[in-house]
Amino acid sequence: MFTWLLLRTPSTGRIGASLAVNASLVVNYQSIFKERIYIDKANPNILHDVTTVIDNALTRPWTSDRQYRRLSQKPEQWPENYCQEGNANVMIGKENYFLRVDGPLMPAKKNQTPPDLKYFTQGQK
Repeated sequence: MFTWLLLRTPSTGRIGASLAVNASLVVNYQSIFKERIYIDKANPNILHDVTTVIDNALTRPWTSDRQYRRLSQKPEQWPENYCQEGNANVMIGKENYFLRVDGPLMPAKKNQTPPDLKYFTQGQK
């Protein structure tokens, strides 16, 4: 039985690839992405996905440890945890809304009620 999985991916040369630290990667096909996926020995309900990026645009390798927890109950819907550029969907409570390019929050479906204001702090007038 294996205790971890190691993935090594060379650069695909995608233009505009960037990290969560807002550092754009150099497009020279020399970037290396390493992932080590394993289950936590102290808590078997936690899965670690340790990603290391090696690139000429970075002063040293950049590493992140994403942790996924096993749920005791089957979820109704799996949440997406990645922030994608250009994603205009906004979740407030259990409702999904659409954020227009010019700023206003719009309903995502017909006859949708506006968001509850308890989720917002009132600004100074």
